[in-house]
Amino acid sequence: MKKLLTILLLVISAMELNATNDVVNYVTSGGKTYFCQKMKPGLLCANIRTCDGNILKFPFKNVDAYCCNGRLFERLPVVYEGAPANSTALMEYITTRNGLRLYRYCKYGECGDIYNSTYKKAHPQFIFFVFQDGKFYLEVNQKNAATVLPFFGIQTI
Repeated sequence: MKKLLTILLLVISAMELNATNDVVNYVTSGGKTYFCQKMKPGLLCANIRTCDGNILKFPFKNVDAYCCNGRLFERLPVVYEGAPANSTALMEYITTRNGLRLYRYCKYGECGDIYNSTYKKAHPQFIFFVFQDGKFYLEVNQKNAATVLPFFGIQTI
């Protein structure tokens, strides 16, 4: 009887611990924040299921920020060579240190040269940016990655 009671208490406590680890999902669009139970980011829009059971769709062009499964994405200006002027994109927040925030931007593109057989088809390319108070501060590139990334606690190889 004692074993059964002990096992029952362990199962109940494990269920309580699991219930407290729920991740908060939300979408911010048009100055309003919508909290949801489940969120499914699609190709062109974010689908959310609210606590009421309603399903809402938000086109990514209208989304200012969203958090899905513990990953935060915020709309920030895109600043790199070849980027369109005044363009913005949803970038993944990585970490913060001393008021500087590190973000990761994913773009799909081709690279290489077809004439010397180094051409690669379109594939994801990641660019890291540092922002301070929502304004562009620094692009992480090959030259400064060895000093910038360890500043944020990320080891480089």
